Amino acid sequence: MTAFTDALPGQPFTLAGTEEEGFDTLYGIPAIALGEECDRLMALGHIPDRAVLAVTNAYHRRVWGHRILPSSELADLTRFGTKRIRIKVTKGGEDDEYAWHFEDADTDDPTSQTATVIDVEWLDHEDVAIQSECPACNRASRSTSLTTGPGRAGWGRYHRCRYCDHKWPAAPVRRPDLAKRRCWNPTRPDGCFACACQPDYPCTAGCAIWHNPLIGQRLCATCRNQHTDDVWKQLVAVAYGTATTFEDLDDQRDRWLYSEALRGIPPAQAAQTWQHRLTLTALRAAPRPQPVTA
Repeated sequence: MTAFTDALPGQPFTLAGTEEEGFDTLYGIPAIALGEECDRLMALGHIPDRAVLAVTNAYHRRVWGHRILPSSELADLTRFGTKRIRIKVTKGGEDDEYAWHFEDADTDDPTSQTATVIDVEWLDHEDVAIQSECPACNRASRSTSLTTGPGRAGWGRYHRCRYCDHKWPAAPVRRPDLAKRRCWNPTRPDGCFACACQPDYPCTAGCAIWHNPLIGQRLCATCRNQHTDDVWKQLVAVAYGTATTFEDLDDQRDRWLYSEALRGIPPAQAAQTWQHRLTLTALRAAPRPQPVTA
């Protein structure tokens, strides 16, 4: 069979035993995500069920930084979400968006090879994160999810306590990120600064949005009424709402100040606690020194 480096555009070749373009080697098994949403994995060879679970887990942890959660979809992954097929691979042309393509092949096709396709679209997962203590009960959380919360429109990373179910903004970690980044932010200049309320998509029936001079940002009536004027002034005094861009540090600090104020924590105290959490998170995320051996 023609090798990858020698194959001409449109000519069949084998992926096995070559430097497979786009593949990650997980537990010694080459695997790659398929589809625009990366909703499937393809591993080379007909791998056993144990390897299917190992490859799926390793791919989510190493490539996406996710921890897979127990679910019915995970329980049925090897029974209904895994297909062992034969594929025929052809090399893409110079102007092709993809380096290679594959299609299903018959068992007796001499140019085909074995592959395992794993459907991972519906698996539940959380982000693997730096440990953070719940501000309500002080229990530790080591995972986050990308979701929305009070205090700042758009998505942010939140911890959720498995014991008391409190949700709080995660302190951002400044380190190289090799995962594919999800950048879409559901915000608009005419929307509410503190939630997803928009003029044509109000958060509650009839909710109106107008510029609020207390923080110098647009607020909807629902968010405006969640704090008294005195609390809003205290939030402004610790720089809530002063950021004009949606960078992680400013986003998460605003969300923290706002959500802590909802719990009755004075903004000045919340600002000090946030700074402590930033320092602690940075220390926990820093590489640990390796022991010196003689």
